[in-house]
Amino acid sequence: MEGVLKSSRQLYLLDGSSYIYRAYYGVREPVASGEAPTNAVFGFTRMLLSLLQENRPDYLAVVFDPPREETFRREIYPAYKAQREATPADLISQLPYVRRVVQALNIPALEAPGFEADDVIATLARRYAEQGMQVTVVTGDKDLLQIVTDRVRLLDTMKGKYSGPEEVVERFGVPAELVADVLGLAGDASDNIPGVPGIGEKTAAKLVRRFGSLEEVLQWKSLVSGKTRRESLHLYADQARLSKVLATVRYDVPLEVPLADLQMRSPNLRELTPLLRELGFAALEAAFTPPPPGVVEIYSDGSGREAGPGGYGVVLRYGKHQKELSGFEPVATSQRMELIAAIRGLEALRAPSRVRFFSDSQYLVRGMSEWLQGWVRAGRLETPDALKNQDLWRQLASLSGKHEISWQWQPGHAGHLFNERCDKLAKRAAEEGMRAAAAASMPEVAVAASPPEEVPKEEKEPVPASAVAAAVVPAACVEDAVFDADADGQLRLY
Repeated sequence: MEGVLKSSRQLYLLDGSSYIYRAYYGVREPVASGEAPTNAVFGFTRMLLSLLQENRPDYLAVVFDPPREETFRREIYPAYKAQREATPADLISQLPYVRRVVQALNIPALEAPGFEADDVIATLARRYAEQGMQVTVVTGDKDLLQIVTDRVRLLDTMKGKYSGPEEVVERFGVPAELVADVLGLAGDASDNIPGVPGIGEKTAAKLVRRFGSLEEVLQWKSLVSGKTRRESLHLYADQARLSKVLATVRYDVPLEVPLADLQMRSPNLRELTPLLRELGFAALEAAFTPPPPGVVEIYSDGSGREAGPGGYGVVLRYGKHQKELSGFEPVATSQRMELIAAIRGLEALRAPSRVRFFSDSQYLVRGMSEWLQGWVRAGRLETPDALKNQDLWRQLASLSGKHEISWQWQPGHAGHLFNERCDKLAKRAAEEGMRAAAAASMPEVAVAASPPEEVPKEEKEPVPASAVAAAVVPAACVEDAVFDADADGQLRLY
């Protein structure tokens, strides 16, 4: 799985305000510089860096909200979002640093007076989608599902979920262009949009599907079942129309942003590096510090369970270039996957190289840097069954002999962005491998449960999820041990 397959130019629009709040509440331990809280800045920066590394957009902008009191929705409906608590003081103090991080990364920060971030995002998404761009809106806000098209999708990075036209129908029961009609009838408690009393989201979706729009529902309310519901539609018709206006994003924000201004650029390291050090984010510096000239950095991780399926993830860095590798093994242990990850990383090198190898596996790092020479002298690599995972250690010994390698252990990822990226790659590969294995086993289970001659194919019941899970769920995860300084690791693995 190398990088992201791109069929056209990719524009990412990030809902900055949503990201900030997610970071603030998601990173509650106070990562601090001196006495100042920096948890929101740290979380925001890490989430943004992960987005850049995993998706590599061609164009990107971060869009911020103005103060909620200064938007046109508050002017036409003073109670709009009025129930929300004031921004916490310890978050307010971090907002300037968030802006400085975005600026130092050379990412445009956009904002339009009187309009919310949703309106700016909708305007730019439609504009550039019509020009042939593939647009991805990074947000957890369900309201923006109304802008989804074949060329505009949503990405919730916290859930790892993309939403296209089909996902909109799954969520709201109507296509994207009718989402605001549903919200107009049902309201939205999170934004204090009133809607019509007594009509929830499911009922609103049924009505809109039946009649075609909010206006059609109001016009033909006499045909709606339920006396109380008909009376509510009559009494609160104007409130429903207002609610739809409040819920509808705008596509006419007067913001002229040339596409060239949104093109991805290299960070301003002279500004970024001192800022990260000021904030105490040393672990994030590595993401922007290229390897020394002539050195290849390899980061690897394995995700495995005792006698169960496993995955591996590898990131190689050389100068400004990066490469991702990942894969799946149907039967593996955590330790075997760590070794396989290292093997795949070294196999990717086309010529003898100077290598700095990073892993959170003490088993791998100490094995290669401390124990290997002793095994070679004692003949344990060649003597059958003298070592656990002997086949993999032999491959590693052969591969490592072609390069000049320093092995470095990073305990528990230590907040290191590349190691955590490898961890994600490994777990994703394991999950995808298990899903593929489950899908491959389903036809056989279905045939055994329902013979073709007794039940027509189209009438067969689907295989229960529990049956699929039972076929692929492995035993409990086995973690790497922390070995004594004088141990070679192997005696503790039998």
